[in-house]
Amino acid sequence: MNSRALIRYGYVVFAYLMLPLILLHLLYKSLGDSNYLKRINERFGFNGNPLNKKTIWIHAVSYGEVKAASSLVYQLIKRYPEKEILLTTYTPTGSALIQELFGDTVHHVYLPYDLDGAVIRFFKWANPEISIIIETELWPNFFHYCGKLNIPLVLASACVSDKSIKLYRMLLGLFQEAVSHGIVVGAQTEEEAKKFILIGASESRTFVTGNIKFDYSTPDDLIEKANMFKKEFALNRPIWVAGSTHKGEERIILDAHKRILEAYPDALLIIAPRRPERFQSVQNLIHKRGFSCVSRSQDMQISENTQVILADTLGELPMFYSASSVAFVGGSLFKTGGHNLLEPASLNTPVIAGPVLYGVEEIANMLKAKGAIEIVHNAEELSKTVCQLLSNSDRHKQMTKAARKVVDKNRGSLEKLLSLITPLLKS
Repeated sequence: MNSRALIRYGYVVFAYLMLPLILLHLLYKSLGDSNYLKRINERFGFNGNPLNKKTIWIHAVSYGEVKAASSLVYQLIKRYPEKEILLTTYTPTGSALIQELFGDTVHHVYLPYDLDGAVIRFFKWANPEISIIIETELWPNFFHYCGKLNIPLVLASACVSDKSIKLYRMLLGLFQEAVSHGIVVGAQTEEEAKKFILIGASESRTFVTGNIKFDYSTPDDLIEKANMFKKEFALNRPIWVAGSTHKGEERIILDAHKRILEAYPDALLIIAPRRPERFQSVQNLIHKRGFSCVSRSQDMQISENTQVILADTLGELPMFYSASSVAFVGGSLFKTGGHNLLEPASLNTPVIAGPVLYGVEEIANMLKAKGAIEIVHNAEELSKTVCQLLSNSDRHKQMTKAARKVVDKNRGSLEKLLSLITPLLKS
């Protein structure tokens, strides 16, 4: 047995030994969202009767990746109506968005854990003609069987965080085995392409295709919905949004809103926590801090006294961004790392973020270079920046115009990815 085979065998054994911890983690996640306990069979590769046709399989780990992949999925549906499209995800929020965006036009299951038996069952059931993974999910067993079964594998809009690259270097032999099966890498940047080559990807099969998030197209009726929301639910008050927030950030955001209300007594804050399991705890915090709050899920008309809307629904964040005058993108004040900065930027909403932006550094740097984003570190800076953008229409226009230029200049990733995918599909 050669060294790579030995490393892979060790990983297979290790993955099964980790199964009790995996199940405990699933149980823990279900405490906040009971959907994690549904469809458990899919997480072990038990999906019923095999799909009848060869499929185009696309994996998007969660909500953000599903949204990023949507433009690619729509194009594949349009170009290959005779083929089945299979979308997999890991999270209930990603699953819900797939249903919302695509309904019955695609097949959808949870991707099973990277256990040898589960992976084999999945491939027998799905019979994929090609595998496309959005951004970065490096699972050795899935990659191994793509190579063993001669299934082309494309990493689309691929990137590797600095934190992850340290792990991959520690386990270099394992990941060299995983990415050595003729994988095609469509990296977001030159720097990302170099990282993949470093961990074993073929230089001749590694390309720079850009970030597919730049090609995300908003629904045609989004602006109409946003205007309707402002008129019917927000009473045309000045709105600022804190989107994709994480634990600890809401305290800072509420402190900032308290300061903002001193300057703009009719200002309305919309808080959209990143994870549904945190909706209740965030609502409790809002009430504890003394704010008048309405939950979006209650679909209630707010009053003039309402100070905060808790966005405890899925799929509406783009509408909230479009309806608002300022957007703060969460995950960026603490160790989590920032989320999708392009969504508000593409909707003509000035963007504010914290300083922790790993995972979106490249986009953040592009926006910074054009003066299209403001970076804040605490409640005082956040409140000051929001107030400035509410009062200074010239700065508001300058930021939105600059952001639009960044978005327009970097479009085109979708076509580059399709040019990699098309030759790998059978006509």
